[in-house]
Amino acid sequence: MPTNAAIERRTIQRSRTFWKGTILFPGGLRSTECTVRNFTQRGARLDCGGVGDVPDHFQLKIPQKGETFECSVTWRRPPEIGVAFLVAKDLGTDSLAEKLKTLEMQNRKLMQRLNARDSD
Repeated sequence: MPTNAAIERRTIQRSRTFWKGTILFPGGLRSTECTVRNFTQRGARLDCGGVGDVPDHFQLKIPQKGETFECSVTWRRPPEIGVAFLVAKDLGTDSLAEKLKTLEMQNRKLMQRLNARDSD
């Protein structure tokens, strides 16, 4: 039987964060700063300060991650809101693998150039 303690319903581990974020309102005419308090591949908890008019759908830009996410508000408890990402993000494993492949290819090319220079 559940107690008064909050029941954890998340299936994905969340990461506590203290990232700067920017909420980009639809139409691009307005934006507001926020703090990303926690983050998963499916959503985030945002501290919006005194901003009470955050739309139900917006883009969230997180410079520290170098990404922008399409968001839908799932709950509101001022000054915070919970958002779900409309396209769940892989937490960087694919991009890391791609970067590693690129670096390995660059390394091979440099080694070929060095070997060609040494044989001249």
